[in-house]
Amino acid sequence: MKKYALCLSAVLLAGCSTAKLTPPPSDFIGTVPSNYEQDLIALNDVPASPFRGGNMTFQYDPTNALLTVVVQLQNARWSWNFDPRSLKKDLFPQVCENYEAPLSEGMGLRYWYAGSGGFTTEVLTHQSCQTYIKLNK
Repeated sequence: MKKYALCLSAVLLAGCSTAKLTPPPSDFIGTVPSNYEQDLIALNDVPASPFRGGNMTFQYDPTNALLTVVVQLQNARWSWNFDPRSLKKDLFPQVCENYEAPLSEGMGLRYWYAGSGGFTTEVLTHQSCQTYIKLNK
């Protein structure tokens, strides 16, 4: 009986840790060529990347070519405590360079900091990335 309870606990905990959240709605509409589409859809199956205090997953929606990077806190009692405006200087230029090819083909990308104090960033596009890259040179 003890083994059964232990196995059941492991299955339940694994299910909880891999449950995907539903991203907030977006007005972004884009399209990408089929050669990018399959690679982007594959990101939906990439296991969560843990970091100290939480995990990060990818959710690509092929209906509007929007990639949402979900950054989730590990504990429901914790909250995000940083200025979202700092992302424009510290994160966006690097993200724009890393995803330059699919962004230039029509993909949109946003970050969703899920949890208490959470927020969703603006949708990055090829055009907005050009602005962020110029600002940081």
